[in-house]
Amino acid sequence: MARRAGGRFVAWFRPDRQAGSGGLQAQLYGAIRRAVLAGELVPGERLPSSRSLAADLGLGRNTVTAACDRLVAEGYLEGRRGAGLFVAADLPADGVSGLPARAAGPAGQPRVKVESPPAPLPLTPGVPALGDFPLETWRRLTGQVLRRQGSALLGFGSPAGLPALRHALAEYLTATRGLVCGAEQIVVVSGAQQALDLAGRLLLRPGDGVVMEDPGYPAARAAFTALGARLQPLAVDGQGLDPAQLAALSPAPRLAMLTPSHQFPLGMTLPLARRLALLQLARDRDLYLVEDDYDCEYRYAGPPLQALQGLDGDGRVLYVGTFSKVLFPGLRLGYLVLPPGLVGRLLALKRVADGFAPLMSQAVLAAFITEGHLAQHVRRMRMLYRRRRAVLQDALQQQAAGLLAPRSSEAGLHLVADFTDGRDDAAAAAQAAAAGLGVTPLSRYAIDCRLSGLLIGFAGDREAAIPAAVQRLVNALR
Repeated sequence: MARRAGGRFVAWFRPDRQAGSGGLQAQLYGAIRRAVLAGELVPGERLPSSRSLAADLGLGRNTVTAACDRLVAEGYLEGRRGAGLFVAADLPADGVSGLPARAAGPAGQPRVKVESPPAPLPLTPGVPALGDFPLETWRRLTGQVLRRQGSALLGFGSPAGLPALRHALAEYLTATRGLVCGAEQIVVVSGAQQALDLAGRLLLRPGDGVVMEDPGYPAARAAFTALGARLQPLAVDGQGLDPAQLAALSPAPRLAMLTPSHQFPLGMTLPLARRLALLQLARDRDLYLVEDDYDCEYRYAGPPLQALQGLDGDGRVLYVGTFSKVLFPGLRLGYLVLPPGLVGRLLALKRVADGFAPLMSQAVLAAFITEGHLAQHVRRMRMLYRRRRAVLQDALQQQAAGLLAPRSSEAGLHLVADFTDGRDDAAAAAQAAAAGLGVTPLSRYAIDCRLSGLLIGFAGDREAAIPAAVQRLVNALR
């Protein structure tokens, strides 16, 4: 008579729900498979029902059923009508010996251990609240997209992106950022970095001048330098980049890289008079402006300001957007909004670069936007980040007075704090890293200007954890 395994599973299998441990279905499949191969579950032994096993282990019944179905398909288990599941009768009674533990690498090299990426350190700038992302909504939309579009998303796509996403973006950007554009002007790309690279390839030849805000975004500098551009850094003041400095440059640059809505990294906003002056310079000097609107949604004093692109009537602004901060960086989707005359040439470059962005992610994102989830998520995160920002400001004022002086900023996912003693901020950031903190030195973003301070993130940290992290920072620096 077949023996019943009963509740023995509870004794030797404990589901691991920690990140990086693998899915519960895969864990259960692996545990039963190992037990069969080791002879712990013998041929002909009956397994508990899926309902009982799910209850004993605290798993969903669908999880248990899927794991057992896979084991039946691979020959470890067999189903008997009306009786349930049993260990396959044709396996050796004492288990299977001599099996390799795992496949090793070539020539006996050790197997590479696959691990999840480490969690961001506390106070790391630019990290959104990933734990507060509506993951269940994303899962539901993914299932809907698969059911409705299925294999249509498994083939090749247009370099411009899915029409549904481009139309959704055009409506969203027009309503929330004041852009003047149609879907035909939008090209979906694999993140903001690819957008900057493609814009540079489109507009620049080796030796062309590129104006950069100083301090500014290092990855943009890297992209344009790699194309042979000649960087022309202009120091920003309390209102951002001064158009008069740009007008004085000779020879005239070909392109200017700007963050007008929230200067990166210092946080000031470019006033309207300067915006209009820059657009006039672009017209007069055959200059293109690349507008990076990297975290425009997160403004805490009033509504987000209209984008520079919405004031451009001459096709001089290329608008760059990304979902890395507003949603999650693993999505790897961004977009370029181009003057109509540049779209065809940029599509040719995109086709060479990587063909097209992943269709499945585009389709789910399109649904996320059109069903109103993006707008809802932004509203919720804006309130959450406002609270976390206030907690960080209070903690710095109370614990770091005399050491760090926070700058005023009404937007973004980080605060800038200057050292009151002008110390080496790179060394200070290294001290903070040794204490397990992710702050970055302000000087990293400078080209010619001299700075001493830290970028301190708050978006990815729980309010209750921020004061203790600031205290660790102060202790590391004093």
